[in-house]
Amino acid sequence: MEKFNRTTIFKVHLPLIIVQVSFGALPPFSKLALNYFPPMSIVFFRIVASAILFSTIFFLFKQEKVKETKHYYWFMLYAFFGVAGNQLFYLTGLSMTNAVNAGILVTTIPIFTLIVAVLLKREEMSFVKIIGILIAISGVAILIDFGRFQFNKNFIGDLFIISNSLFYAIYLVISKKMLKLYNSFTVITYVFVFASFMILPFTVNSLFVINYNSIPSSGYLSLLLVLIVGTFIPYLVVTFALQNTQSSSVAVYSYLQPLIATILSSLIVGEHITLRLLISALIILVGVSFVTFAEVFKFNKMMKKLIRESVK
Repeated sequence: MEKFNRTTIFKVHLPLIIVQVSFGALPPFSKLALNYFPPMSIVFFRIVASAILFSTIFFLFKQEKVKETKHYYWFMLYAFFGVAGNQLFYLTGLSMTNAVNAGILVTTIPIFTLIVAVLLKREEMSFVKIIGILIAISGVAILIDFGRFQFNKNFIGDLFIISNSLFYAIYLVISKKMLKLYNSFTVITYVFVFASFMILPFTVNSLFVINYNSIPSSGYLSLLLVLIVGTFIPYLVVTFALQNTQSSSVAVYSYLQPLIATILSSLIVGEHITLRLLISALIILVGVSFVTFAEVFKFNKMMKKLIRESVK
């Protein structure tokens, strides 16, 4: 994780916080939208509408040309793992398992990100990353009441949620390749365009069961918030952040998402803030801060020294 300075605050840390606030706002806004729209239709509107927005802005202002034909295949791969695949896995899994399981299993994204990055030799494992992730996991476990976790009854649904986490982790790691060659807006535009075609066979039928005339303005407003705040903004910003930091740094901030989602759900939907939330909030922030300030306090060198001395 990068040090805190004027450059990294605006290029890395602030964008990553914006991403988590946006993704954290997605559950309460989606809950409102689900009162009027089927789940698969929301997936369709999220991806297709975002593709149209990205494409419109891209062709009006950017128009960066793709350098080689083979790069289109990379964009397709990103679309499969980063948007289409992970969204379909997540919603399918959520329909088969319970919210507690899904909430816990989504936090495996940073773990998968580190594993994939290390396997592909994109990043190095460190003591600080491991410790920071473990601390953050414990905070998330407290937040969603790990004692009620079940991994037997809805096993297939759990596997889909794990697959969703793995897919997004792969996207975070492999997307760095094209982000070194293209502007982040170019990458995310092509990713969503390809993803919109990929999800059509799974979502288009859901559009014909909606009674559009009976939906009030508040229903359309909630869907609009899902599209803009929960999709367009976070995907745009996270792609920008990936150009300026490691994929594991992006992933570790995802531990803030359950906390932010709970707070916003309390404000928007009326759910109560509990002592568990306050305790877990502190633990999650400690885990993220531990990784964030690792280089500042030289934790890696300190821990390696302690291990060498203990071996002696």
